[in-house]
Amino acid sequence: MNKSIVIIFIVLLFQSLNAQEYVDLIKVNYGTLFNAGFEGSEEKTTISLFDAGITYPIPISDKTTVITGVDYSQQTLELAPNSDNFSLNTIILKAGLNIKHNDRWSGTYLLLPKIASSDLHTDGDHFFFGGVALLKYQKSERIQYRLGAYASTEGFGILMTPILGLYYLSEDNNWEITANLPINADVNRRFSTALSVGLGFQAPVRSYSLPREEGVLGSYVQASNIELGPYIQYGILDNSILLRLQGGYSTAPYEVFAEDDTLPIRLSAFEFGDDRNLINPEMNGNLFLRIGAIYRFHITDKNN
Repeated sequence: MNKSIVIIFIVLLFQSLNAQEYVDLIKVNYGTLFNAGFEGSEEKTTISLFDAGITYPIPISDKTTVITGVDYSQQTLELAPNSDNFSLNTIILKAGLNIKHNDRWSGTYLLLPKIASSDLHTDGDHFFFGGVALLKYQKSERIQYRLGAYASTEGFGILMTPILGLYYLSEDNNWEITANLPINADVNRRFSTALSVGLGFQAPVRSYSLPREEGVLGSYVQASNIELGPYIQYGILDNSILLRLQGGYSTAPYEVFAEDDTLPIRLSAFEFGDDRNLINPEMNGNLFLRIGAIYRFHITDKNN
């Protein structure tokens, strides 16, 4: 597929995005959470963090775009003092539609099947299924309101997360806010064409199946990190490549439970009927440092 066709595809996708004048096609991040602790122990574990994602839009009309892509993440850590390292891996496939319903309303509807385990395969309880529906109301050229929900099956049961958010760009194009709460949020201030400083927030809830031993009941990890920290971002190649350095604080609640020890339902941060027995010690968070890169396609350049 030649470059001109790719540009046409992305421009058509932009027609349903309105306020946001770019599309992030590729993201890669690598980081470290330093010296996470265990309750009742002086032992520490350093957690390595890696994630990467690709999004590829395929327009089929001036109002409908097929969205495809894949996300991968890996977190490597000890789950108990003086234990072996575990790599918690996730592969998420993205497949869905972005639909422009009318001049004000649009929607994104994605299916998100995933494999989440320490050894990636689909046997047993390693395969999970999720989805998100997000309605967007274009109040003005620079303000968009968002309302939706995310749901998925997890090792602990059903996760339901309502989403309330917005996108905002100031008149001078220097302040930008992107929020899909309670999952993530980003506020940044641009100081030059290339340089910006911001504050990022993430609060994903995930689970991972751990390896089974013959004749022994399996287990899973529930990870519900809350991460907050400032970042500095610099753009190169006409801001098509964004380089980011972020630091901050992250909680580290990597909780291990037996696979038959589940919840009736979890609604965002609220766990209903939780009488589960924690297998590993509770963990304490600490400071993290992350570097990353984004390949961003700009639809227009308001500075020109």
